[in-house]
Amino acid sequence: SVMSLTDANLRYLFTIYEIAQTKMDVSSMEVARALGVTKPSVVRVLDALMRRGLVVKERYGKIYLTDRGVFTVRYYAALIQTIEEQFPDFGFTVNAEQRQAAALAMAAVLPDDAYRRQYLALFDEEPSAELAETKG
Repeated sequence: SVMSLTDANLRYLFTIYEIAQTKMDVSSMEVARALGVTKPSVVRVLDALMRRGLVVKERYGKIYLTDRGVFTVRYYAALIQTIEEQFPDFGFTVNAEQRQAAALAMAAVLPDDAYRRQYLALFDEEPSAELAETKG
């Protein structure tokens, strides 16, 4: 997919969204702690998400989702829920965490035509590819 959001990207977006539900300020340290990753990893992924216009980071390190970021979280959360509801029985045990990880990975690789159409309708522009040059 052109947008090529990875399951890691999605996991970061969901994490920022979840922290923001309970706290006004989301910091990269909190994201790192929640995901069990290093702060440099958070900075690297945040840069990619910022280039896509999904996340904004203020000067004092406060991170928040843009309207596009919130839309992306809601779109993929609904898709993941659908995948989980249709989850096959493999004849072996798959726990809740594994199901969620599998659903997330699947959501990330499915065609994103519907996402792009809804995004275009809402924001009057195509979702930007990760390395799209910023205008201006």
